[in-house]
Amino acid sequence: MAKVVVAGEAGTSVKESQAWLRIKEAEIVGVADSLSSLREILQGAEVDIVDIGSITDSADPWVTLAAQAGKHILCADGSALGREGISLCNQHDLVLQFANTLRFAPEYEQAHEQIKNGAIGKAGVIRLRRGAPASAGNVGKCIFQALGIHEFDWLRWTFGEVERVMAREVKHTNESGQIVHYGLVMLRMAGGAIAHVELSWAEGTEHASFELTGDQGMIAHDSRESTPIRWSRGKQFLSTIFPGMDLMQRQREHLIRCVQKQEMPRLHSRDLLAALDIASAARESVKKGQPVKLMHGGDGG
Repeated sequence: MAKVVVAGEAGTSVKESQAWLRIKEAEIVGVADSLSSLREILQGAEVDIVDIGSITDSADPWVTLAAQAGKHILCADGSALGREGISLCNQHDLVLQFANTLRFAPEYEQAHEQIKNGAIGKAGVIRLRRGAPASAGNVGKCIFQALGIHEFDWLRWTFGEVERVMAREVKHTNESGQIVHYGLVMLRMAGGAIAHVELSWAEGTEHASFELTGDQGMIAHDSRESTPIRWSRGKQFLSTIFPGMDLMQRQREHLIRCVQKQEMPRLHSRDLLAALDIASAARESVKKGQPVKLMHGGDGG
């Protein structure tokens, strides 16, 4: 039985708590809505995993506190993770995951498997798009890190390392006085594929899509369509329907198996650092108006 503390700012950990309650192999031993309450629980209770919910600023103080206590960590927002916290977990040989990674999203997981099995042949042009409503909470945030980190991680996992990054960014105020924010990132992958990642804080609702093209076929997905994923070879189109799958529960069950040494983590610290590197390179490219070359690190597997 894995003993779990659900932590985060007041009122932000309800979904995390509900996800753990659905897992038979887990027991919630505490809920912490401040760093001081988390410290108190860690000192007084047996804990295996700290699940850190939404954090307004950096999650590093929470991650550092849990890591120093030798606890494995799931962080709700990968974009809130900093290099110091990631490195500390790595030093202590702790499992650190960020929640809602696309590695556990059924459509993206299935597309990854199809590509690894050669469904589209040699990858050519890859297009991914993610949009969300503009909000006051987005003001001042880096769109490449806050909105794009999941896509960047999935691209490396599926297509290998990123060699070069070119990015553009547009911000303006619409007629209603609301700031809308767009980002476009072009990535050259080591295998030769070109990935276009469109990011937008200007949508009515959250939206994600991809179009993955190779010399032998294409895989497409749009979250607004009733058919989650389509793939084609020539003129033949096939559809895949997924049964109800709880991403939050699946990832937490995987984390328990990792902590119990039954599985290897699907996501490693080097993957987190690489995704942050891509977001950082996108910011640098916008600032310089030029492509930014990345050094290879880790592996895409």
